[in-house]
Amino acid sequence: MKFDYETPFSCIENKTGKHKDWYGPDFVKIFCGQTNSEETYFNNSRFLAKYKKNYKKLELKQRLNLIVEIFNELCSKSFEDKLKILEKLLGAKLPYEEGMFTLCFHLYPVSQFVELHGDENIDASLRFIEELTMRFTGEWAIRTLANLDEKKILAQMKLWSSHENFHVRRLASEGLRARLPWGKKIDWIDKSPQKSLPIYNKLRNDSVLYVRRSVANSMGDMIKINESLAYETFESWLEKKKTKENLWVIKHAIRNPVKKNNKKFIFLNKEIIKFEKHL
Repeated sequence: MKFDYETPFSCIENKTGKHKDWYGPDFVKIFCGQTNSEETYFNNSRFLAKYKKNYKKLELKQRLNLIVEIFNELCSKSFEDKLKILEKLLGAKLPYEEGMFTLCFHLYPVSQFVELHGDENIDASLRFIEELTMRFTGEWAIRTLANLDEKKILAQMKLWSSHENFHVRRLASEGLRARLPWGKKIDWIDKSPQKSLPIYNKLRNDSVLYVRRSVANSMGDMIKINESLAYETFESWLEKKKTKENLWVIKHAIRNPVKKNNKKFIFLNKEIIKFEKHL
């Protein structure tokens, strides 16, 4: 599919197709030019020289961390001011479910900055993550904050679950996944996964598949932590009004235990198939 979405970074070619190879010297030149065109905040040549000296031997996350490290070292502004500088990179909201890592790859270092330093101001970070996730995911950045303030982040996720933008609604689910790939563990979710259920209850019938897929994956993670809780949740959902959206979520969530011949979930899967025939 061809996407109609352009950024100042769209000229960069990634000949290898590896995510890490978006982040070479050309990326850093544009990064500096967009955030610091008049060299008000740091020396662009020094930034580039520091990056070129070390980046080749590094993998994806290490390259992202290096960009964040150099930016944080050379820019002497406050955390809040640094967010305003990085805000220059946001651009238009991404209207597609796909394209985050290709059209908006330039925002991965921005996400990494908030993940590593967002604890310096939770409220400012939350405001920024809400804007960020409409272009690039905030699912990793939010986890740093979740481990700092359970009550505040859970309340924010409940608010975001009703947001008009589907990327933000997805973040409400994906950000609290118990086993999010590449994500930090959220201690209170690991110990008490039921705390996230109000969000999944809200989003299980979302009109956007991108959001529902996140709910299904999150509930699949819950099965790994507390199988009984997940199963009881699915049963309670099925006792309420059945929709094709919710049936899809449950069916997708239980696909792995079904493959592993878990009899309880095989039975549940058969029940869902029966319900689907009547919708």
